[in-house]
Amino acid sequence: MKVFYCNLIMISALFIIIHPAFSQYEDMELYIYREDFNQHTRPLVVFSHMIHEEYMDCINCHHDYDESGENIGGDGGFCSDCHTKSAGDNPIPLMEAFHTQCKQCHAKEIGKNENKNIPQMCGQCHVKMRE
Repeated sequence: MKVFYCNLIMISALFIIIHPAFSQYEDMELYIYREDFNQHTRPLVVFSHMIHEEYMDCINCHHDYDESGENIGGDGGFCSDCHTKSAGDNPIPLMEAFHTQCKQCHAKEIGKNENKNIPQMCGQCHVKMRE
């Protein structure tokens, strides 16, 4: 029995040490800001990767599509790696990609579990930061 508990403790300790390597964005908060948008008309969005990671699969945001249009997952990059200010090679410009992705997902989550803490209005994500 002692061997079992020793092994359990060692495996738990190893998991605690290794776990952060598997979730590189765990504590990341991203300020959604693009210089090429010039003057932002609303406050910047602070995006908590950790909170979103709890509710959805990575493939929902980090997406890429094959020839048939099936989402095959992405490489974990940023939205702006593929989406630019103007459509260019990607059919969806960056601002539209942000807003469409966020709004659709928030609406879907609200419909599923009626969680009233999910932002629904622009000002709930575009929050003026306190100084």
